[in-house]
Amino acid sequence: MSVGALIARLAAAGRQVEVWTAYTDGPPLHEIDPEQRVWGDYATRLAEDVRALGKLGAGWRWLGGRERIWREPRLAGTLPAFTTPPTIEGLTHLGPLRATIGELLDDPAVTIYAPLGAGNHHDHVEVAVAALAECIARGAYDRMRFYEDVYALGRECRRRHHVTRRRMWRALGAPAWASPRIGALLRLVARAMSGPGVEDYLPEAGKLRWISVPEPCGAHERAKLDAIAEYRSQVTEFGGMHHVGPFVHRAHEVLGGEPIWFARPAA
Repeated sequence: MSVGALIARLAAAGRQVEVWTAYTDGPPLHEIDPEQRVWGDYATRLAEDVRALGKLGAGWRWLGGRERIWREPRLAGTLPAFTTPPTIEGLTHLGPLRATIGELLDDPAVTIYAPLGAGNHHDHVEVAVAALAECIARGAYDRMRFYEDVYALGRECRRRHHVTRRRMWRALGAPAWASPRIGALLRLVARAMSGPGVEDYLPEAGKLRWISVPEPCGAHERAKLDAIAEYRSQVTEFGGMHHVGPFVHRAHEVLGGEPIWFARPAA
């Protein structure tokens, strides 16, 4: 939902593109409450991933980490996942993530796109901190780019992130006007958000200069929407494609495509 059109465009131009997913493992289904199994049925979710990336022409790699909701202590539902731990030591997957990103950056031909952590979802923030920490430590600003998490399409989530709030839309331009249902879900996420953000774990991140460059979607928007539709188990929670499609299209119109952010050292 963040950069599907960009993936499709790069792949169509002959670039090798892979989507690496950090968290692809959970407990056995019989250990998960029935109302939460939609999130923990990884056999279904990974099969959806393969079909979706096939629509975009991209490869994939699953890193096998466990989502916060399934780590101990277990979370009672999905909304507590938008609470981050009080100190960076609570980001328990940070070491392996940094090692993986560092190995990728050892190859000078590789460019990495990582989430910004907008919305304060524990897993998104963990990946964002790992990526930004490696970027800063290596000075790899030209080969590390950051995309907006889908939660940044909610006004309050967007306003509360130290990067995305630099580019807000007018009240009547919000993507939520295309789907009040999704807008309501994003407001629910905003109310659940608590705990430190990326800039709290990495104070040096708050000193960086950030530049936004929208990637136009053009004809590749169709491929993006077709790929999103393959994640049927998740799209259902958003009300189906008749909600998601117009919402995503309006976001592209408001933001000029898919915003990509570049970090630069402070002058």
